[in-house]
Amino acid sequence: MNLLYITCFLDLSGVTKINFDILSGISGRFNIHICETVDDAGLACKMQSHFKARFGKIFQLWQIPVADRYRFFISYLRNNAIDIIYNTHSLWLYEHASRLKRDLPRVRIVDSLHVLEPYCFRGGYPDISANRFIHPFIDKSIVISEHLLAHIRHYYRIDAAKFVVIRNGIDSGKFRKDPNLTDIFKYEIGAPQNVPLIGFIGRFTRQKRPDVFLEVASHILKHYGQTYFFLVGCGDLVSKLKDIANKLRISSWVRFVPPRDDIHFILNSTDMLLVTSSYEGAPLTVLEALATGVPVVSYDVGAIKEYIGKDWLVTPGRGEVERLAETAMMCFRTKAVQQFDRERFGIDKLVARYADVFESCQ
Repeated sequence: MNLLYITCFLDLSGVTKINFDILSGISGRFNIHICETVDDAGLACKMQSHFKARFGKIFQLWQIPVADRYRFFISYLRNNAIDIIYNTHSLWLYEHASRLKRDLPRVRIVDSLHVLEPYCFRGGYPDISANRFIHPFIDKSIVISEHLLAHIRHYYRIDAAKFVVIRNGIDSGKFRKDPNLTDIFKYEIGAPQNVPLIGFIGRFTRQKRPDVFLEVASHILKHYGQTYFFLVGCGDLVSKLKDIANKLRISSWVRFVPPRDDIHFILNSTDMLLVTSSYEGAPLTVLEALATGVPVVSYDVGAIKEYIGKDWLVTPGRGEVERLAETAMMCFRTKAVQQFDRERFGIDKLVARYADVFESCQ
């Protein structure tokens, strides 16, 4: 079977990374094609090279003049005998779903829904996919959490048979506590071994709120003593964040680290992961941290509560910085252990379930 993965752009996000792993895992059973529908020139960090090296040439639909895009897209589907379109976050595909099903009724459309994203930012994809103008033309919808499915059921009239919950997964063989890697990253960034190291891993965007992470760092240093912090990521806010660290006078205790592929190495030196996002789906970094034995303190957003205990969740709002800092310190004092089910959240099980959904569309 021939499968086309279509997305807005191939950014360095958890959604893109997990789809890369899924597509790599099913590539022995499906011929994989890749399509971007939005110009990614403005992205600070991309995964385009990874996809190109693994799957070959990328069909960049955005390069086609607007008036000709649909015609070129249909030709691409026909020329490559595409059986399934797998959509993640392409508004263009949603906008043309009804027309596409009319012209090529044999092609199946499967989408994946990860996050309740406010419309003012970019999308709100579950609210687009499930509405009455789009839902009839989607053959299967994969949602990553019960939290997300509950939202859709509450607000929309849907065909429940079209929906399947598949929680995110990771390479649990890669992400585990490794005595050989303990504290090596601390040495790399100049943090003493006997000082707690709290990390932020994610894109430097408004959604992830790394500025709040720095405010929490400042509060911890003022009220709880010596602690080191790091932020791994990239984005438009890099310069602004460094300015904030300088103004808070915490630059000596904070390290900015560019995106890298050895997050398992970093986590083996990390004493806590702090998630400050204003909204989320189910971040892979949470699973990666738990699998490595790193406790997580987070805002109570998205499906994070399905992974960690409620005692380590903080509701965003007034006094949030102080409450996050207090919860983090409580986590240290109690030496919290947050369980991780390696079989349930393993990448092999994840890939198998996605392959089953795609094959069920034949």
